[in-house]
Amino acid sequence: MKKFISLVILLSVMCSSTIAHSQSLDQTDPGFVILDVLLYRPIGLAVTVIGAAAFIGLSPLTALASIPKPHDAFNKVSNILILAPAAYTFIRPIGDRDFPYHVSQYKHNPPVTPNNAMLPKQSVTPAADIKLPQGNPGAGKGL
Repeated sequence: MKKFISLVILLSVMCSSTIAHSQSLDQTDPGFVILDVLLYRPIGLAVTVIGAAAFIGLSPLTALASIPKPHDAFNKVSNILILAPAAYTFIRPIGDRDFPYHVSQYKHNPPVTPNNAMLPKQSVTPAADIKLPQGNPGAGKGL
């Protein structure tokens, strides 16, 4: 029982410590990098898996909550339970102390074609140059 109490005290001291603001890569603490890789990332992975299981379990209730407007309950629940822990675990740079981690919004320019191949330019015929067939004068007027 003493080991359990000492473990709880140790974890509470570690979790309640002050979190510094974001730092550049040159200012990261090597001790925090080791702590990040050995402790925070595995805990983030476990929280992501548990959040995904909770999302699946809560999906019937979330569907009921999506009935009234604005119909965005699934987006909010998935952001809280899955996407935020996953971003903290997988996208956050090693040694970055920001919590919660917010993914920077950047503009993605998709490639022009799937294989970056250049498509040949298609010539467009102006509408004035198109000649309609003059077979039946009543054709195309409808009923």
